[in-house]
Amino acid sequence: MVDVQGISKSYGGKTVLKQVNIQLNAGEQAAIIGRNGCGKSTLLNIMAGLMKPDSGSVSYFGHDIYKEKKAAGKYCGYLPQGDCLIEELSVEDNISLWCGKKGKPDRDILEFFKLNELLKEPVKNLSGGMKRRVSIACTAVGWPSVLLLDEPTNGLDIYHKQDMREFLQKFRKINGIIVLVTHDEKEIEESSRCFELADGVLKERKK
Repeated sequence: MVDVQGISKSYGGKTVLKQVNIQLNAGEQAAIIGRNGCGKSTLLNIMAGLMKPDSGSVSYFGHDIYKEKKAAGKYCGYLPQGDCLIEELSVEDNISLWCGKKGKPDRDILEFFKLNELLKEPVKNLSGGMKRRVSIACTAVGWPSVLLLDEPTNGLDIYHKQDMREFLQKFRKINGIIVLVTHDEKEIEESSRCFELADGVLKERKK
């Protein structure tokens, strides 16, 4: 279970998040929508344990990520809005860095995102869409219990967008939980729940 309680965050006197609460159970996909710059990415950064809120807590399956330093890394995979790849390394080496002790990319992940033919290619030679596919594969390595995805299909063509939606459906079927920042109407429609962030306040919208 994902349990976000009373998250607040301010920058330079401006409140970006006001007492944000989210509770999600196994198999749920929550779409978070809102205008650009409203704080959606800030919320995901906090949920990933990369940024501390001014107040509130984030727990995965009863483990508070600010009290247990390894909890966020253990339970969730985070895809930022921009790609966090090492350009000089190959696709295989980039993904392997996320595999920890296993050291090798997950075969199912590689096949799902059609990366087998690109494994030896330096990331710097890839198109923007290809880099996005590699970033998604890095996030999904090890099949974490929770995926935090910031506009995952940005830059993908219609075919790979469909592949991504199929992957999300498969992930939910194995009881994975997804928090998805998106502007894509299809992704919103296929989510089980939808939240809108405006003026720092997160409210659930009826579907």
